[in-house]
Amino acid sequence: MTRASVLALIALAAVLLAGPTPAARAGLKEATEAYNAGDYATALKEFLPLAEAGDAEAQTLVAGLYARGLGTPAAVDKAAAWYARAAEQRHPYATAMLGWFHLRGLGVPQDPVKGYRLLSRAAAQGQPDALVMRAAVTKKAIDGLDDLVAAEAKSGGIDLAQAYFRVAQTFARGHGVPRLPEVAAEAFRRAAGRGHSVAQYELGRRLDAGDGVTEDPAQAFEWFRKAADQGHADAAAMIGRAYLLGRGVAADRLQAMVRLTWAKTAGSAVADEILQGMDK
Repeated sequence: MTRASVLALIALAAVLLAGPTPAARAGLKEATEAYNAGDYATALKEFLPLAEAGDAEAQTLVAGLYARGLGTPAAVDKAAAWYARAAEQRHPYATAMLGWFHLRGLGVPQDPVKGYRLLSRAAAQGQPDALVMRAAVTKKAIDGLDDLVAAEAKSGGIDLAQAYFRVAQTFARGHGVPRLPEVAAEAFRRAAGRGHSVAQYELGRRLDAGDGVTEDPAQAFEWFRKAADQGHADAAAMIGRAYLLGRGVAADRLQAMVRLTWAKTAGSAVADEILQGMDK
């Protein structure tokens, strides 16, 4: 990908996004008129004093001009610096773009964890581009999951089931990578499909809670059952809970007590917690 195409990708029409703040309206009017006329150098000249004075909207617009090289040579380092100043004031679009810059290492050190955290912050503010970018990060991670796992298996001398499980844990906890629940759930699913009992339990938990996947108690029950059949005590406890609540399976108190009692005997803290809750 050429530098120009990278700049085109990261600059999502920043100058045309949210309207100006009242304090900056007069200067932004001249700058916007210059921009619309294709006089980007004048637009930048008009924006800069407002940005220097601390107006977050102007800072974001200046960043967009530097990012796309409009009215000035393209300079991703300056774009990143202006996005950072606006992001400090919680400007949603600037926060999203600063996150994208950190993800790609554009004008700032590459830091996927920080980048994704910034995207998530902007997404929580309702910034639509942040939602799109965050989804793109997740999709790219899932698309590259098999290659990542193959490398993990080779470097660790482990089978694919264990490698998928390790990668799932990494994305679930956010250790050195962004915390991506959807990627973690998919990696747990692939490990579970290869018979990894702990992955089956973890996938069941996510299906039960809707963590990174659509909530599906019936599917959760099936994965808990597969794990319990391999002796996973906490999975057996979750089966007992499912019978107790009629969650994903018809309620059956006798079956619930049988499973919970066995799980507690096998050392399940989950079963112990459920049984204590029943006594209250």
